[in-house]
Amino acid sequence: MNKNNQSLKYNHISIIGNGEDWNEKKIKEYCKSSDFIIAADNGLSILDELSIIPDLIIGDLDSVSENILEKYNNIPLEKYPKEKDLTDSEISLQKAISLKPKKISLLAMTGSYFDHSLANIINLFRNYEPNIEIEVITHNAIIFPITSKKEFSGLEGRRFSLFPIGKVSGISITGAKYHLKNFDFKITDYSISNVIIKNRFSIEIKDGFLLFVLYDKGYS
Repeated sequence: MNKNNQSLKYNHISIIGNGEDWNEKKIKEYCKSSDFIIAADNGLSILDELSIIPDLIIGDLDSVSENILEKYNNIPLEKYPKEKDLTDSEISLQKAISLKPKKISLLAMTGSYFDHSLANIINLFRNYEPNIEIEVITHNAIIFPITSKKEFSGLEGRRFSLFPIGKVSGISITGAKYHLKNFDFKITDYSISNVIIKNRFSIEIKDGFLLFVLYDKGYS
């Protein structure tokens, strides 16, 4: 079966970028659970290092060595010019969204280039799709948008922080050390280093976009 047939239904797509902030075990686990893997430009080098074969390569390929490209000349490639309006990561994300999966995980998307790292976080909102769960995975955290109500279980002891994207109204949190009830954030507000203390944890907003940063177990 051809995995690149767009009539196929995808559950989980992983996109691997070129940032330095990644964890080998996580990339392997996320790729193993995915039914489609996209290498965003030199993310191909990371996948090559980990012996993971992508289903699609996207980018201007200005930072990918010819030797690595040659190894994957049988993999579908969407090449773009270096001078373009969107980053390779955003083009890859939009491609993944067009395939209509249930979930998209973005890995190796943050690192020493702060502007690219921030752009990849903003892309969670700039390319927001209500029916697709989109997340950025760093070496020690998961970053995702909150737009209504989300409930979680089994996260006791996990640290989290909140950042508004513009004005956010009606923020309510239950099951955390510091709770909120119908609270509003303006663009310059944030909540740092709260801790989940209950098995059942929920966060709800009435209007706006809220960035949720959930740290892995052990990061206090």
